[in-house]
Amino acid sequence: GIIFRLEDRGRTDSGRRFIVKKYYEAHRGEPFEFGRCLYAEALRRGLNQAKHVYVVADGAAWIWNLAQDRFSDATGVLDVHHASAHLWAIARELHGDAENKARRWVEPLLHRLKHGGETRVLRKLKGLLELCASLGEERKEAIRTGVEYFQSHRERLHYQSVGAKGCPQGSGAMESTCSQFQSRFKRAGQFWTPPGEKHLLLLELARRNDDWDEIWELDNVA
Repeated sequence: GIIFRLEDRGRTDSGRRFIVKKYYEAHRGEPFEFGRCLYAEALRRGLNQAKHVYVVADGAAWIWNLAQDRFSDATGVLDVHHASAHLWAIARELHGDAENKARRWVEPLLHRLKHGGETRVLRKLKGLLELCASLGEERKEAIRTGVEYFQSHRERLHYQSVGAKGCPQGSGAMESTCSQFQSRFKRAGQFWTPPGEKHLLLLELARRNDDWDEIWELDNVA
C-alpha cells in the first residue's frame, strides 16, 4: 500500500502526474495484519489531520473489507482502468469476435462513466440481462458476473466528482509500486528463507520511508 497527500504531486512537462513524496507499507501474510500496519503508517503521516481521505484500489473484496475496517470514513474509488477492463469483458461477451460492435457499445459507456454519467451506465447494465436472453448460459453468466461487479462498486464510480477534488481516478502508482517490489524480491536466481525475506522487506520499507537512519541510531543505542 502507498500513502500520500494530494498536494505532494507534480506534473511533468508533458502533463503526466507524479508523486513527489509517498510512504509505503507491505506485509506478507494475512490481510488483517496488513491493514493494521497500513493504518498505523497512515496515522504516522497525518491521517487524523486530513480533511478528506480517499482509498483508490482495484475491485478485490479483501481490499474493500480492509478499507471498511480501517478507513471507514474514506471515499472509495474503484480504479478506472479495472472498471474499463470489466466493461470491455462484458462487451466481448455480448458481441463475441465482432470487435467493432464491441467498441461501439463500450466507448460511449466509458465516456459517461468518466464524465459524471455513472448512474446511466449502471441503469443500462442493470437492464442488460433481459436483452441477452438468447445467449448461451455460459455467456449470460459471464455478463451477470460483470454486471454484479459494477453494482457492488456503485458507490466507488464517481470519477468526475472525485477528480474535481484532486483525487486520482486510477491506482497506477500502486501498480508501479507492486512491480518495483516484485522486481526487488523475485529476481532471477534469488531464493529467500521466510525470515530472511521478512527482514529484507522491513529494510526496504525503512529505506523508502526515510527511516533508515533511525534503524542505525537504535542499533547504536542498543
